[in-house]
Amino acid sequence: MGKPSTTIPKKPLRLGSVVFSTSREVSRNIKIYSRLFRCRKDGFDYMGQIKIDLQSFIVKVEVFNKNYFNYFNVSLSNVTLALEKILFTKLLLEKSLPETLKEIAFSFLNNKEIERKQSPTPDLIKDHKVNLKEIFDKLNAEYFKSEIKANIKWGKKVHKKNLTSFRFGSYDPEKQLIRIHPRLQQDFVPISVVELTVYHEMCHQWVPMKRERGMWIAHHPQFKEKEREYLFYDEARSWEKENWKKLMRPIRKKNIPDKLRASIEQNEILEITTLTG
Repeated sequence: MGKPSTTIPKKPLRLGSVVFSTSREVSRNIKIYSRLFRCRKDGFDYMGQIKIDLQSFIVKVEVFNKNYFNYFNVSLSNVTLALEKILFTKLLLEKSLPETLKEIAFSFLNNKEIERKQSPTPDLIKDHKVNLKEIFDKLNAEYFKSEIKANIKWGKKVHKKNLTSFRFGSYDPEKQLIRIHPRLQQDFVPISVVELTVYHEMCHQWVPMKRERGMWIAHHPQFKEKEREYLFYDEARSWEKENWKKLMRPIRKKNIPDKLRASIEQNEILEITTLTG
């Protein structure tokens, strides 16, 4: 890994008050560490998140509201680098920080080589060979301490002439079953989109529905916070928003496995509902 090309400006940036969210217990076997933080600047609060891949030593820092960067006359990468320095310094003050995280923090603060995560071009699904069980087990170990108990499979086809909605996946809490729509097997779909769909449905078990003001809410703030821990969340969501129309189109034979091809030839249209549920 090469050294980052950006450097922190000689004159310190006034980033505002930077505060971490409440610390949670960290498993010794954790592979992805993520933490929300808040930047308070000129009376406004800007939420952000740091993600650290403890295996590949990749660091990603983001501020959700991009208006925060309008305060500065330097590049976004320089502001992000300055934020990283503050965040790593604050992390080292926490006594419960795992040794691996301490090593990464020290490496960064001592200007050693650490790879910074830019928005990559996600890997595409190759040869339609997507093993949902492998994806589930990988995510379960990295984000849920292997405590999610559920089965996972591709969804079934239904007989409908027209598509009126679009749903990537679903979770049945009674059966503890996750279903993923087979359209995500098409060769133009990034693997990160499949992973986020599986991860989203796993979050439904990890952070159950809450009852507020007489209503059951599935995607409450705690759920959304957990969902954003997925390392390629932003990349996958951006792809979904830009390509949902493409997924609504009739499936081309070359984009699907043989098992699905037969159903298409019999005019069996697959049902989809927008984004993950």
